[in-house]
Amino acid sequence: MFMGEFRPSIDEKGRIAIPVRLRKAFGEERIVNTLILTHGFDKCIMAFRQDDWREFVETRLVPLSQADPKNRMRLRFLMGGAADCELDRQGRIIIPQHLKEYAEIGSEVIILGLYNRVEIWASDLYARYRPDGESLNSFAGELGF
Repeated sequence: MFMGEFRPSIDEKGRIAIPVRLRKAFGEERIVNTLILTHGFDKCIMAFRQDDWREFVETRLVPLSQADPKNRMRLRFLMGGAADCELDRQGRIIIPQHLKEYAEIGSEVIILGLYNRVEIWASDLYARYRPDGESLNSFAGELGF
């Protein structure tokens, strides 16, 4: 399971170091070698393990009726933007240019572990999406706190 917030550096070659804790997020102590990156919602990049991506596609995207123009658009958005990204020996990836542009990735990123996926955010964009105190209080109430 992925969880946590991380602020990795981006080196001069544009590589982002994926934190070891996220790379070891398998139940077995396997290391992730490839991530599937795609357009995320709210201008972030979503990253999946290959198995989680395959399950997401097979259970959520494939069943969508292609007769519906909205479903075709959704498929293009998620599948058309997807890319395999290999981690190098130091656990770094290079985000494809089209995804960097979509997510407005500059020199600082925030990586969030969100159960079965990871989100990669431009730091300044994520600051705008962070919930405020009022919405957190409402959410706490919904959870029964």
